Amino acid sequence: MTSPAPDDSRRHGWRIGSIAGTPVYIARSWPVIAVLIVAVFGPALGQADRGASYGYLVAAGYALLLLVSVLVHEAAHALAARARGHSVGRIVADVWGGHTVYDATRSSPGTTAIVAVVGPLSNLALAFVAWIAEAGVTNETASTLLLIVARANFLVGLFNLLPGLPLDGGQIISALVWRVTGRRGAGLVAAGWLGRVMAVATVLWFVGRPFLEGAGIALFEAVWPVAIAFFLWQGASQAIRAGAITDATSGPVEDVLEPVLLVPATDSVADVQRRAAAGGGSTWLAAVDGSGWPFALFDPTAAGQVPDAAAATTPLGAVVTAQPADWVVALGPDAVLTDLVRAMGERNLPVALVVDDATRGVRGLVTADRVNTVVGAALARRRRG
Repeated sequence: MTSPAPDDSRRHGWRIGSIAGTPVYIARSWPVIAVLIVAVFGPALGQADRGASYGYLVAAGYALLLLVSVLVHEAAHALAARARGHSVGRIVADVWGGHTVYDATRSSPGTTAIVAVVGPLSNLALAFVAWIAEAGVTNETASTLLLIVARANFLVGLFNLLPGLPLDGGQIISALVWRVTGRRGAGLVAAGWLGRVMAVATVLWFVGRPFLEGAGIALFEAVWPVAIAFFLWQGASQAIRAGAITDATSGPVEDVLEPVLLVPATDSVADVQRRAAAGGGSTWLAAVDGSGWPFALFDPTAAGQVPDAAAATTPLGAVVTAQPADWVVALGPDAVLTDLVRAMGERNLPVALVVDDATRGVRGLVTADRVNTVVGAALARRRRG
């Protein structure tokens, strides 16, 4: 994979390298968790005979090892996705742990489950390795760090296997429901609701249970479970919305396509206006260059400003709105609206020209407004149903 442009680096954070060609970033939010780790664990790890800074140095070492654990977790996701034939965009370590971005356009329930499960399994493997290594070291500091890493990875691995999105266990549940129902959206909705249950259960267990037992809980001790529950609830809610949209966009691409006519950019404005009038104004006109590649859309407003006397000599290329280089979206015959929506979202396209990925024949043109109208109507029907 080619190196990202400088603006990509600014958007995703600091690039620290790559894994199998996939760029790896540390988000600018990650230092927040590092500072919290040092502030919380530093005093507890201090020793009177080693100076006031010893505990904070050990905590800083733990923060770095935790970063390595996160990157191993995300690398496992990335390598599994690549092994299953998907392109991987990036790996990012952030304040919530991390995430891996890969193209899941042609994914399957089995692939989704495999990519999800390898992350927490890698944490459990790290926990085992750290536990074995700790038994063989004599240095007290190294032993302390290895024990902390072993326990942290064990808990993170188990926590991520809980059955609710946005956790990896939720991805596995989502894949299972998808397999059974044949509907990807149904899997996301089911796993999203389970994620909300996990969020509530987290607060009840770590905050509500001690309170009901009369043990009490310090305000600071309640912050972590509440923050985690908030993260789970937000991710679960996003999954539920995504599931509803996925179901609403499970229909054919043709539901949103409008007719489009390719016209050489050298044709005169007069000829183009005649063609537009013949189509009743319902057909889009796209300008193509000398090689036949569509690069712009006819702008009726600009064309209307051309004097009648000059219309026959003014080329179409003078009255068009240029489009991004990636505005042409190639889709297979089995692609659904979800695939088109994902492609437009990833490329930030307000307008897209859809072609067949095999023949390169033009299938039609779509606008974001048209997609929103169709999807909005489908969601309204779902709510009424």
